Amino acid sequence: MSVAEFTNVSVVSKANVSYDGRCSSHTLLFEDGSKKMLGVVSPNDETVNEYHFATHTSERMEIISGECEVKIEGEETFNKYRAGQSFMVAGDSGFELRTNQILQYICHLER
Repeated sequence: MSVAEFTNVSVVSKANVSYDGRCSSHTLLFEDGSKKMLGVVSPNDETVNEYHFATHTSERMEIISGECEVKIEGEETFNKYRAGQSFMVAGDSGFELRTNQILQYICHLER
C-alpha cells in the first residue's frame, strides 16, 4: 500500500539523474537506516525505446502513477504494472522499463 507522506526523514538534495534528464529521483534516508527513492520517468519515444536500470540491493518498485512494462533480468517477457502495483528486483541485477506516459514511483531499497 502506498504512503502519501513520509515523516522523520532526511532528503539527499542532489538528484539521481539519468538518460539526459528523462529519469530522476531523490533519496530519502530514514532514522532506522533504511532508504527509499522517489522518482519520475518520462515517456519513451523513438530516441529511447526502453530504459535499463541496474540494481545493487534488492528493490521493490512501487508504481505511484502511470503504467509501464517491465522485464526483469533473467525473464523472457515484459509484464505490465500500473499505479498501486509493485515488482521486486534482486540485488546485483537489473530491469528494462518501457512507458508511454509519465511514471512516478517509490523504490524501496531492501536491506
